[in-house]
Amino acid sequence: MRDPLWQLAPDEIGVAMAQIAPDGSCEAASRCLCDLLGTPFDEFSGTAFDQLFPAPDPQKENALWQRLLRGEIPHYSSERTARREDGQVVPVRIVFTLASPGVVPSANCVFAMVTDLTALRSAEAALQESETARHELARRLTNAQEKERTRIARELHDDIGQSLAILRIQMLRAGQPVSGMAGKRHPTIPELCDRLKLLAEKVSRLSHQLHSSELEYLGLAVAVQSHCREFSEKYKIAVECSCSGIPENLDGLLALSLLRIAQEALYNAGKYSKAKSIQVAVEGSPTELSLLIADDGVGFDPEEAKLAAGLGLISMRERVHLAGGEFKITSQPGEGTCIAARIPLAAARQ
Repeated sequence: MRDPLWQLAPDEIGVAMAQIAPDGSCEAASRCLCDLLGTPFDEFSGTAFDQLFPAPDPQKENALWQRLLRGEIPHYSSERTARREDGQVVPVRIVFTLASPGVVPSANCVFAMVTDLTALRSAEAALQESETARHELARRLTNAQEKERTRIARELHDDIGQSLAILRIQMLRAGQPVSGMAGKRHPTIPELCDRLKLLAEKVSRLSHQLHSSELEYLGLAVAVQSHCREFSEKYKIAVECSCSGIPENLDGLLALSLLRIAQEALYNAGKYSKAKSIQVAVEGSPTELSLLIADDGVGFDPEEAKLAAGLGLISMRERVHLAGGEFKITSQPGEGTCIAARIPLAAARQ
C-alpha cells in the first residue's frame, strides 16, 4: 500500500505525509513523518491517525472528516500536537486532502500533509517576549524621562535660579558698605565674577549631560575620551581609553547611541563594580564598529541580572539591537565585567 504515497511524495523532498484509510487508520507514512514522530512506520502501521495526532475538538474534526470523504469539501486543515517517542510534544498543522480517483486502490483514501510548527511557535514566543520587553522598556523610559525632567527643573530652580537671584542682589550692592558692620563691604565685582564663573560651569555641566557638543562637532572618539577623563576624575578610577578606525561619516544617532552605552557602562562600573581600573575601546573595521568596556571589579552573575535588569542594562542592549548589532555581557563574581557591542558598519553608514 505504500507505493502510491511514494509516487506523490518521495522521501527526497522531505515531506511529512501519511496515507489514511476511510476508517482513520494509517496505511502508509513518509520517512519524514516517521522522523517527526521518532517512531518507525512498522510500529504505528494500522494505528488510528487521531491517536498519533489527537484532535483538539474530536466532534468538529469528525464532521469535517465525513464531509471530506463525501467529497463535499476538497480539503481542510487542523492544528494539533503529537507526542514523540522521547516524550517531546510537537505542535503541527495538518492538511487533509481526499485522493483523486485512480491514484490509490483504496476508495476515499486521504492524504495528510503534516507541518512541524515547533520553529514557528518558538519564533512567536520570542516575538511575544520581545514585545513584552519593549513595552516594559517604554514604560521605564517614560518614568526615567519624567524623573530626569524633574531633576533638571529642580536644579535650575533651586540651585542655579536662586544663585542667580542672589548674585543679582550682590551685584547691586557690590563694593558698598555693609549696614551695621563698620569697615565691612559687600563683595566687589571681581569677586562676584568668580561666583558667576562657577554658575556658568554648572550650566555647562547640565547642558553637557543633555547634549554632547563634543560629539556633534568633534566626533565620537573625542566625546568618548572626554567622558572617560571626566569619569576618572569623578570616581578616582583609572580609565584607559583607545579609539581607532571610526568612520568620519558615522551616523549621528548611532554615534550618540555608542556614547550613551559607554556612559551607562562606566556609570554602572563606578557605582557598583568597586573597580580599580577600566578599559574602554572603540574600534572600527571595514565591516563593523565595536565598543568594549572591561573592568577589574567585583563582577556579578549575568543570569541573575536578567531577572531584575535595570533600565540602564535594558537600554544598552536595546540601542545595539535597534542598530542591528550584537550585545554581550561577560561577568563572574570576583572576576570583573566585560561589556561588548558590535554593530555592522553598513548600519553605521545608513
